[in-house]
Amino acid sequence: METRDVLGRTSLFADVLSDRQLDDLAARSKIYDVGKDRILMAEGDFGVSMFVIVDGKVDVTVAGTRHANREVAMLGPGDIFGEMSLMTGARRAATVTSVEPTRVVEITKVALENVLTHSPELVDRFGAFLAKRRAELEEIADDEHATRILGIRTDEIVGAMRRLFGR
Repeated sequence: METRDVLGRTSLFADVLSDRQLDDLAARSKIYDVGKDRILMAEGDFGVSMFVIVDGKVDVTVAGTRHANREVAMLGPGDIFGEMSLMTGARRAATVTSVEPTRVVEITKVALENVLTHSPELVDRFGAFLAKRRAELEEIADDEHATRILGIRTDEIVGAMRRLFGR
């Protein structure tokens, strides 16, 4: 499956980006394979990209303050991860590890900049998506852990995106 096809089927981009914008984003993104048990991102790191899963599965875990790491999600084809950190500049909220051979599309800030400039609808969709993701994280996070991993309030998400991307 080509990068363009994956992006066109991804709920975040589908029906928002034009064919030309999808072509541009695909040309600036990278598709690659990772083996089993590979860490794709680590909690607390700064994020420089987000990912769309093409094939395979990844385990999403957060470090517990009262207990060991715990799984918060198992993601598969079509799912997205790494978007909160990329779009807001916040540190990574979780560690994501492949549980089987997995193929992903990596989308960097540079890849998104031009598309975001010409698609205010995508900025709004990202804002809604990030607010939903943040609410999901709040539900699973320990009270004392929530502030550390979330880093940004829901009402600050779109503002942080605009500052980070200069829009």
